Amino acid sequence: MHKVTGEFQVDIAHLHALGISDPYSPESIAIYKSGKLSSNERLYFSLWSSKFFSTISFAAKSKILVQGQELSDAYFVVKGEMLAIQGAQVERLGPGSVLGLAEGLSGLHYNKTIVALTPVQARVIPLHKVDGILPQLPLIMRQIIQTTVKRTLHMQSETREIK
Repeated sequence: MHKVTGEFQVDIAHLHALGISDPYSPESIAIYKSGKLSSNERLYFSLWSSKFFSTISFAAKSKILVQGQELSDAYFVVKGEMLAIQGAQVERLGPGSVLGLAEGLSGLHYNKTIVALTPVQARVIPLHKVDGILPQLPLIMRQIIQTTVKRTLHMQSETREIK
């Protein structure tokens, strides 16, 4: 039997209680600028409101990513609940989760299967666009990203250098 071993989601009910329901409204922007949001909530708001990403929807019970899949896109989850399954480990994921970015930046196949428990809305992060932006960043920023990716994936050394 599988047991849930981890969980991540931004508290959307808290954002709604603060008055954030549309990332483009003047009220929501004022709350964002007020300093009342946690770092995870600020990141969620920034990615949710970004006009650089398209939106995709997944039906409940559908597989969003499959273990071993080659990645061309990563996803930032706006709403919905999912399970991430890797062998006997199961994690519950929700809004604010980022799927496949670290693996995609490292040139790795995805290491979990993600199944939607409810309808899921996500923002698409095209990895070829991220790969195009990275070389333009200052070296120190590329090194920070590389270190973050390695920590996320529990890697001792990178499989592909972020150029």
